[in-house]
Amino acid sequence: MSKLVIEGAIHMSIRKVLMIFAVSCCLASANAISVAFQILQHEDSKSDVRTACYQMETGLFDFFFDKGIIVSNSPVVVTNDESEQEVMFNQSMMEASQGGVKYFVELVCEYDVSESSNPEAALLENIKQLTWKVIDLKTDKVLGSGKKVPPAARNYKKAEKGVADFSYGIAVEIYKIIRR
Repeated sequence: MSKLVIEGAIHMSIRKVLMIFAVSCCLASANAISVAFQILQHEDSKSDVRTACYQMETGLFDFFFDKGIIVSNSPVVVTNDESEQEVMFNQSMMEASQGGVKYFVELVCEYDVSESSNPEAALLENIKQLTWKVIDLKTDKVLGSGKKVPPAARNYKKAEKGVADFSYGIAVEIYKIIRR
């Protein structure tokens, strides 16, 4: 065989390998799971987003990213108005759907700092409860929902660890819903 024929065969093999790789990448991304979420903060005494909400947002991002899930979110919003809440969720869902996201998670974090020793801190004791709803954006069906009340904050040596563990537990529950 001539050198030219051998080089041609090598180039053809390289092109086949690259083509197979490109097709595999396209198929993998087409089958990738994607999740978008939005956290709404309910609270009468504060109009700013609490640090704990940002910590929970980070915890959700980290959890899903570590599971190989494409994740996005809308900014955390403070509202107590039910109609405004619905508008915010609908807008976020529409944006996620237009972006090709498969699942949307609505999270509502309710605060009660009336008896808190440090109402401004990112403490688990300041969170009354967190509720969530997972929606399949292709079918608009609610796949599952849940509610979690934080455990006693004194179970944690560091306040930040309590919020991180709380958000991790919620992420696990949401993950179970989307993996069914």
